[in-house]
Amino acid sequence: MALIAFSGSASSSLLPFKRISGGPKPKQWSQLFHSSSKRFTTSSKPFIVSASTGSNQGFLEIPKAETETSPHTYYDWPDKKNPRVCILGGGFGGLYTALRLESLVWPDDKKPQILLVDQSERFVFKPMLYELLSREVETWEIAPHFSKLLANTGVQFFKDRVKLLTPSDHLGMSSPMASRCGGTVLLESGLLIEYDWLVLALGAEPKLDVVPGAAEFALPFSTLEDACRVDKKLSALERRNFGKGSLIRVAVVGCGYSGVELAATLSERLEDRGIVQAINVETTICPAAPTGNREAALKVRCLDSGM
Repeated sequence: MALIAFSGSASSSLLPFKRISGGPKPKQWSQLFHSSSKRFTTSSKPFIVSASTGSNQGFLEIPKAETETSPHTYYDWPDKKNPRVCILGGGFGGLYTALRLESLVWPDDKKPQILLVDQSERFVFKPMLYELLSREVETWEIAPHFSKLLANTGVQFFKDRVKLLTPSDHLGMSSPMASRCGGTVLLESGLLIEYDWLVLALGAEPKLDVVPGAAEFALPFSTLEDACRVDKKLSALERRNFGKGSLIRVAVVGCGYSGVELAATLSERLEDRGIVQAINVETTICPAAPTGNREAALKVRCLDSGM
């Protein structure tokens, strides 16, 4: 995840980024997943897990038992005997867990029923998210709908938000529910899902309150919505500065893989109409990358920045 700040001034000690244009485009999703017209009707609400510190998708807190006063609708699993697997989160971990479980050969009475829940109707291929800013790809190429990806499978998909998780051991061994399932998931739509196995693949979300001023003056770059907001901001600046000769100054904070690719893509888009500067806590870019990858990235940067 990277942070982007649009500024009217910049420090000369920060190095501008460039990249060589072109590169491989993502394969069409139709080549990776079978498709058909089969769809699952779900709630229109997105999904997130509530926690005492806020809506942090990477951390969960099991709430204390409480008396439920609002009526809930139980999800009706198709089979009453086969294991029930509920997967929360439709990123790489959640989606590929669902597809892997679906593809394995199981005895007839052991094949799991799989339900995938996510806050978005689209799976986002995040390694190519920055390509939206260079207009090299369309949204559907890197963010296909779950309904299309899962159309030829037995995996069901719900777009919803998680309100409450209740493992059966939290209910106590004497509870009737503890004897018939591994626990329950309550969605914000009111749907109550009993499961035998629960997969938590919630990922993470940026915490902009760690650095003073980040929440007010920076844009995160982690989701499809983030990319759309950055593109909208860039387009507004390009229109405002058109024909005026003033430069658009962009600072990218974070020089991991995504930050470096993002800085290079922004530099390619702005060309001589802007300056893109990358800021990192480490003394080099891509500090966790293999030496060869890091050296290649540094050579491209130095070549195109004239250093």
